[in-house]
Amino acid sequence: MLRNSSTYLYLAVFLGLLCYLTFIDKKLPGTKAEEESENQLFKLNPDDVTSLEINNVHGLFIFKKDNNHWEIEKPVVTLADGPTVDGVISQIAFAQPQRIIKVDGSDKDLANLKEWGLMPTPAERVVIHTKTGQSILLVGRKTAISDSVYARASERKNESVRVIPFSVKQALQKDLSDFRSHSVFDFEIEKVTKVATKIADTTTTPGQQCEVDLKDGHWTLQMPLVARASDTDVQVLLNKILSERIVDFVTDDASNLSQYGLTSPSATLSVTITPDEDLVLQIGGPVPNKPDQVYAQRLKSNSVFTLTRASVDDLLKSVPNVRDRHVLAFDPGKATGLTFSVSTHKGQIEKTHDLWSTVGDNVGRADVGRVTDMLAKLSQLETTPMLKDSATDLKPFGLDKPVGKITVESPEFKPGPSLTLFIGKTENKLIYVRNSAEPFIYTIPDTALDFLPANNLEMRDARAITLDQQNVKSMTITAGSNPPVTLTRSSGGTWTATNVKDRMVNTDKANTQASLFCQLLAKNWLGPVLPAYGLSKPVLTIAVQTDKATVTLHIGPLLPDGGHAARIEGESTAFEITDGDFGLLNASSIEPLPGVLLETNAPSATAPSTNAAPVKK
Repeated sequence: MLRNSSTYLYLAVFLGLLCYLTFIDKKLPGTKAEEESENQLFKLNPDDVTSLEINNVHGLFIFKKDNNHWEIEKPVVTLADGPTVDGVISQIAFAQPQRIIKVDGSDKDLANLKEWGLMPTPAERVVIHTKTGQSILLVGRKTAISDSVYARASERKNESVRVIPFSVKQALQKDLSDFRSHSVFDFEIEKVTKVATKIADTTTTPGQQCEVDLKDGHWTLQMPLVARASDTDVQVLLNKILSERIVDFVTDDASNLSQYGLTSPSATLSVTITPDEDLVLQIGGPVPNKPDQVYAQRLKSNSVFTLTRASVDDLLKSVPNVRDRHVLAFDPGKATGLTFSVSTHKGQIEKTHDLWSTVGDNVGRADVGRVTDMLAKLSQLETTPMLKDSATDLKPFGLDKPVGKITVESPEFKPGPSLTLFIGKTENKLIYVRNSAEPFIYTIPDTALDFLPANNLEMRDARAITLDQQNVKSMTITAGSNPPVTLTRSSGGTWTATNVKDRMVNTDKANTQASLFCQLLAKNWLGPVLPAYGLSKPVLTIAVQTDKATVTLHIGPLLPDGGHAARIEGESTAFEITDGDFGLLNASSIEPLPGVLLETNAPSATAPSTNAAPVKK
């Protein structure tokens, strides 16, 4: 009886404990979340932070994020070192409390808070502003045992004390020199729309203004004259501006700028980010006893600092030097036509349906690789050096009556449709040139245009014949004055001689001949047919019939250079093939039938060595 009573007692205790745990789990769903919350300082995404206030032994620092760049607003207005500020925020956002001490506001707790350096004034106080609100962090002294510090995540009386890593306190103990940036500028290159410089007049040199603007996706020099700017050189300039570094900070008191030569700056450099935002650098006088440095100041900032004179001079010279030095500004990939007449070099090509062809003399398909290379070289021609920005008299340069010209057609030219480079006289191994869109006179080396082909023939595609071998139905081969031999190809790919008896065709040899014919390459293009080519009485004629047309090739005798002249019937331009290709085309693919097939004791006939038809008996 007692045994049963004990069992019931244990069962009742177990059920009661189970109910209690169920109640804790169901009735207090926030308990786990609260525990997780107490194991982190803040639910903070560093990317959401818009401003930051840090109060430490060095004073109050206020930071503001503008266009993803940090600036110091107090104690001075200047650029902040972005990685340093972001590092502080990350230390706070990802700090994991090592211990949590509950506080209820009692006198004992107040005494502890004072002892831990959290009251009445914490060693470091941080206010973090985000897009949705703000968070406050109070940091006290180090703990007695571990390398940690006391901290609270708000100023509420009952806010728990958290023991956090000492690295958070270290990040907050920085002074102004740690927080401020040594970069003169901080901006995103892709947002820049203008760069300008102004150099003041001196007793020895006149002042100068330069300006380069972004228009329609391209940079244009606006001052001291309007001219094309090199997009690449402007990008280099902007990177150079971003890399300009401050040597020393002199003062944050702007009440007396005259001693630094900044009341009347010797030069200014401005970078425009938006129409309403200009970042301006003012250059002052030389630094006493440091001739390699000058004073400088950013507009809207009280800070005066020094820069190296060499880097400042380099920046001021770089702005006008972004001028584009190309004599023909065009995109080779967009060109649709090219005509040139330079000395003995004359030619014309045009692009139709993405295919290049010669125009005028020796019409035919152009070599795409040769055309692409030629257009690329034309687009890369640079002046050496820039000669004249304008000239009312073109005669001294031979440009009043140009000796040659190169015209490029492209839809990118406005108003278009073409841009012409006029070729003047040659002097001191330089050629004077001028394009039709600008008043400037350029010079290029006297060898700069040697890459131009002599004529249309040099631009012709080497592919003299282009057929699909699978579509070949027959080949009719005539060697000299011999009767023609016709080889017919079946749908299965085998060949037979239709007009020759007691002979068979070597299919491999016939396929070799057909393949070579269908993709025949010209060793070079010869131009109009001349009697010396011997094409009036060809030594070999091959007519290939496809399912669409018949292409007939006439080949002449051996030329002095070891090749053979050839011509496609119906075309006026002759070309040369190698003697090796001629040998393959002329080799006979006809073989005698094996004796077993002849069913006779007579000796088998001898196969011809060329494509001449066998002699009839």
